Amino acid sequence: MKEFYKTLSDTKVSLEPLTQDHIQSLKEVCEDENIWTWYTEDLYTPEAMAKWMTQRLEESNAGEKMTFAVRLNETEQVIGSTSYGNIEWGEKNIEIGWTWLGGDFIGAGVNKHMKFLMLSHAFETMGIERLELRTDELNVRSRRAMEKIGAKHDGTLRNHRYTRGDRRRNTVVYGIVRSDWDGIKKTIFKDL
Repeated sequence: MKEFYKTLSDTKVSLEPLTQDHIQSLKEVCEDENIWTWYTEDLYTPEAMAKWMTQRLEESNAGEKMTFAVRLNETEQVIGSTSYGNIEWGEKNIEIGWTWLGGDFIGAGVNKHMKFLMLSHAFETMGIERLELRTDELNVRSRRAMEKIGAKHDGTLRNHRYTRGDRRRNTVVYGIVRSDWDGIKKTIFKDL
């Protein structure tokens, strides 16, 4: 896995393997409580972010996840995070998720660049056959973003997990398979 856990870059963003060097920048971005509405954890306090950071570093070191800090190339500002997880090398399945961006960058086109980098890397370098994305059923913005990048609705996991406020959420599952990727790359990502 370590050979695949490397910096991914395009003209707009760089996805850098998460290190302790990112923690201060991430703490500064995460203080807006509103960005955590749909996330399964509240990370807007420095303590919560430090705990999250420790967990993500441990998971990445153990090969369970590959967590990235998202850097905006133009300003070199760290603006959020995203991860590969639920990695099944034998089945060649992977999930993209655990994504969050600072409030100023939500809806600013950054996510499309991030997903292009991650999809390209997964299908063209890592040899993945099936890629999955998940979100809260009520998170319409996230669902539409997944559909915009060509992901297909695979189903809903009812009463799947706790989210903020101890609410049990239904988790909507979207997927992209290898045979979808060339068409998606040529149509949806043609302008990147």
